[in-house]
Amino acid sequence: MQSTRILSLVLVLTISGLLILPHTYGDGKWTVLRNDDFMRNDGVEGHLQDVEFINEMSGWAVGSAGLILQTTDGGKTWIQKTVEMERPIDFWNVYFKDGNVGFITGTRGTIFKTTDGGQTWENRIAINEGSVGRDGNPAVLRRRLTDTWMMDEQIGYMVGENNTFIRTSDGGESWAGTGMRVAVGYPRTNYERIYFVSPTRGWIVGSFGTIMSTTDGGETWEHQDPGVDNNLKGVDFVDENKGWVSGQEGVILHTQDGGVTWTKQKTNSYDSLYDIAFVDSQTGWAVGDFGAILHTTDGGQTWTREETGNSSPLYAIDALDKTRRWGVGEWGIVLGIGQ
Repeated sequence: MQSTRILSLVLVLTISGLLILPHTYGDGKWTVLRNDDFMRNDGVEGHLQDVEFINEMSGWAVGSAGLILQTTDGGKTWIQKTVEMERPIDFWNVYFKDGNVGFITGTRGTIFKTTDGGQTWENRIAINEGSVGRDGNPAVLRRRLTDTWMMDEQIGYMVGENNTFIRTSDGGESWAGTGMRVAVGYPRTNYERIYFVSPTRGWIVGSFGTIMSTTDGGETWEHQDPGVDNNLKGVDFVDENKGWVSGQEGVILHTQDGGVTWTKQKTNSYDSLYDIAFVDSQTGWAVGDFGAILHTTDGGQTWTREETGNSSPLYAIDALDKTRRWGVGEWGIVLGIGQ
């Protein structure tokens, strides 16, 4: 009789714990913070292409047809934000230099800038140098912009499709650079990501195994040979020597000498990996098709797939540390740990 009462008490306490402290159980497991469009059915629809957290509570996600979402509670709830546009534009990147200054970019050379932490967004124009419009003035750049990096309060870069590389020297008020025009049927080299690990050292990755490196803060770039021709999508470095690149067909490349040499790491995955994030020299994640989340704790010597119950593609990941990270993807799904 006494043992029955003890068992009953244990069951009650366990159930109570699950209800009151749901994150205590299954700690370290990915949870769905925002269901896909079909399950939510709240009228807010669109794929999410990128995610950026300023701190453990404040984050942004952007995606198709002008979709902008903001969270102030670590991703538990998301509020849709809007910007003025003539027509819906697919957003591909959200980037914050600090808690106030940020950028959202997308198709047709779209650039929005905020200086008040996202309360308001203003449109900015990029000039395609060397190209003249019908009015005789420099033409506006109309290429898809996929990533942003600000070196300091004034100097910054954006990259995009068709070898697009543009620069600002006034804090993002104006942008200028080049973007190629490619005829139908010809190969298109897209720059997907740009990443700096120091004021001088940075990398760009893109189509057909493109890896470029700079040692002078982006003034000049040199091609590196990764030994593969896969389309490369994500890049992250923990110092000037150690870095990783992810891409098509499950490829992950690693360098220990700043990109002089690249080694392919074994992932046992054929799912394209669209983004990669490391929080130290040993711990990192890569996300991609069919809900793939690969995790390493030994610098990429071994990669293990983490199960989440989600099979929708994940296009971006942001990780603050070992315990707080977020992934976003198709149909507006958001996964997270550490909320």
